[in-house]
Amino acid sequence: MLTLFLRLTANPARFALFNRWAPILVLVIAAVLRLYDLAYPQTLVFDETYYVKDAYSLIHSGYEGAWSSGADQSFANGNPKGLTDDPSFVVHPPLGKWIIGLGMLIFGAGNPFGWRIMVALAGIAAVWLTMASAKLIFRSTIWAVLAGLFFAVDGVGIVLSRTALLDQILGFFVILAFYFLLRDRQEVRLNTYRRPWLLAMAISLGLATAVKWSGLYFVAVFLAYIILSEANLNYKIHQKIQKSSESKLSPRLWLQPSITQGLRSSVLVVFPMLLTYILSWSGWFFTKNGWGRNWAWENGNALTGWLAWVPHSLQSFWHYHQDIYQFHVNLHASHPYASNPLTWPFMLRPTSFFWEQRATDCFGDTSTAECVSAITPLGNPLIWWAAVLAIGVLIASWFRTRDKITTLISLGLIAGYVPWLALTNRTVFEFYVIAFEPWLILLLVAGLRSWFRNTESRKLTANLIGGFVILVLAASAFFYPVWVGHWISYEHWHWRMWLPSWI
Repeated sequence: MLTLFLRLTANPARFALFNRWAPILVLVIAAVLRLYDLAYPQTLVFDETYYVKDAYSLIHSGYEGAWSSGADQSFANGNPKGLTDDPSFVVHPPLGKWIIGLGMLIFGAGNPFGWRIMVALAGIAAVWLTMASAKLIFRSTIWAVLAGLFFAVDGVGIVLSRTALLDQILGFFVILAFYFLLRDRQEVRLNTYRRPWLLAMAISLGLATAVKWSGLYFVAVFLAYIILSEANLNYKIHQKIQKSSESKLSPRLWLQPSITQGLRSSVLVVFPMLLTYILSWSGWFFTKNGWGRNWAWENGNALTGWLAWVPHSLQSFWHYHQDIYQFHVNLHASHPYASNPLTWPFMLRPTSFFWEQRATDCFGDTSTAECVSAITPLGNPLIWWAAVLAIGVLIASWFRTRDKITTLISLGLIAGYVPWLALTNRTVFEFYVIAFEPWLILLLVAGLRSWFRNTESRKLTANLIGGFVILVLAASAFFYPVWVGHWISYEHWHWRMWLPSWI
């Protein structure tokens, strides 16, 4: 398959066609897999019970309200009702739910398509951004298309794009921020605040944090990379001047501008990010009934002394965030599908999102076998297990080569995965991997590219990589029924549960 690509791109006219149409074809594949029968199931799936109802409440009230019993069934019946005026304590910022609510505003709150369409569009856009980022990194349409194709056909991306949860929206904003980071790296400007791509990255990270607080990990890692890389650039300039002048220069000549530039970059990132985050809470600020909205006005809670000038609304806002933080750090509830982050890259404990059974009428089966409809965000095992192997090889070689591409791509993995390793006692789920999946795929493609470029027989390696791509596509076709809930026989479902821990 890769050999075919190489032959196509050897001719300039064919290369132009490939360069134009191959990425579009990948997007079409991503769109079809994510939009096909998006309204199924016609009921709230897994944590949609929280986010869809919160989205409805935000659209109609400006804050997340409490619901009476039976609200889930009302949504399933196409007639949402049960919203009260009482506030509800929610532990995630509102932006992701506003975005879900936009789809409901356009297509109707009683329509499951309306619940999920904005998340699906975010998932499709994330595929494009992964390709665009790969093109900037590898400077090759072939490898960019391969990265996009892997993401387009992977089960985690497909399921999380077809479900009205926050995680794919978070994933969209962090890969968008990474794309802007790459654009900024193309035209690094020192000693200036005129860095539009860096500002765009900061706003994207603010939007990511306004969906889930885990966006803060990306803020920290991306900013640290910018500061260190710019300090390294100043050091190289210092070394070059020192070499050309044949004299020893004071380290202050590169340390001082590095510190100044680091502060400048921090200002360009942190303040726009924080402003974006606070603005996402506008509904809470502009209404009076949100959870904790009036805390500072009650029972003498307001600050006194030298902090008494802080507006009561901001005091209430800060107190609410303290409550959210305490919830997250103390979340240790038992859940049958909770998984240890150490196991996430190996796809050992996927979360069951949906499960129904009926006696007959399985898809493609006229027998009377028991039928099941299951939705599980299980990654394509060939993609994930191959990626783990590629990451191991790249990390091992990095200590010898200090490869810049590996360093750059690893940022997303460090930000999206490594922090969770310190939270192994918390109740967490494997589908959180969607936030860093683009970088895992980019590392897989980087590994395949390195293998191809360093092999003695490129034709053989190209054929092997092409064969691997075909196997990936076949595996995705095999697992697709349990990604979208096709009615299949219990036996056929069980065939797809390769590991006991998948059940």
